[in-house]
Amino acid sequence: MSVRPAGTAPRLSIIMPVLDEKERIEAALEALAPLRHRGVEIIVVDGGSADDTLAKARRSADLVFAVPRGRASQMNAGAERAGGGILLFLHCDTQ
Repeated sequence: MSVRPAGTAPRLSIIMPVLDEKERIEAALEALAPLRHRGVEIIVVDGGSADDTLAKARRSADLVFAVPRGRASQMNAGAERAGGGILLFLHCDTQ
């Protein structure tokens, strides 16, 4: 869970567009956990996964939701819901 004081907006929002990433999502979000504990907002936007991606992501992200498939639409939806003044779009397989 984020340690950001209640009522304050994050400076950075990391938006991760995903599709059928059940094999990678937990490791990707675990790598971001130290940032989340420092107040960074983590948003996962699913494009219609047919696997457990959403369920696995909900354990370690601040916001998880689905939109119709399409990388651009996923990124735009994440940006619209982000609270941070800085947006970072990160793919699940980025190391």
